[in-house]
Amino acid sequence: MAKKPEWLLSDNPYGKIFFGPGADAKKDPGLQYTVSLTNGYNETHTKDGNKGEIVRGTSHETIKGQKPGDDRKQKEKENISKSIVVEQGDISIIAENGNIKLKAKNIFIETVGDGNDGSFMVAANEAITMTAGEQMTLGGAKICMKSADSIVLNAEGLIYLLCKDISKGGPFSQLGFVPAPLAKLIDGIALSCK
Repeated sequence: MAKKPEWLLSDNPYGKIFFGPGADAKKDPGLQYTVSLTNGYNETHTKDGNKGEIVRGTSHETIKGQKPGDDRKQKEKENISKSIVVEQGDISIIAENGNIKLKAKNIFIETVGDGNDGSFMVAANEAITMTAGEQMTLGGAKICMKSADSIVLNAEGLIYLLCKDISKGGPFSQLGFVPAPLAKLIDGIALSCK
């Protein structure tokens, strides 16, 4: 008679490590590997390849990485020490009661979707601040600036307005120093900037 495989690796006052289904094999028939500690930490790997992890406190990970080699070809490559690759699906990072901080020598964000799927969207309930020590470039086929209150352009140097046509109108359109009609520009912005 064949010996029944041993699923339980460890069971002591500090926690339990086992292979196979959990306490309710009918409810979790696909469970393959579980680590459950008395401090509330739980790690579960299922038969279909999923992984779940619960950390009751904080989770810290330090990766020392490797310095780039002295070879010139090696220097031109990225020196990746941590990689997360998702072949199908999304990545979600949520900290509703905390902050998310990204700090690096350089940060590159690129969208590669086709059609309407290549967007980069940022929304804030209070303020969005972008500051550059040297130059900030904003470019697009169409650029829309919309404000419920006011727009301020403040420069210690010159402000250059380079365009093919200017269409302006508004309260100052009757004055000689402002090209008319500003109303068409405002209406166009109001219609296109929604």
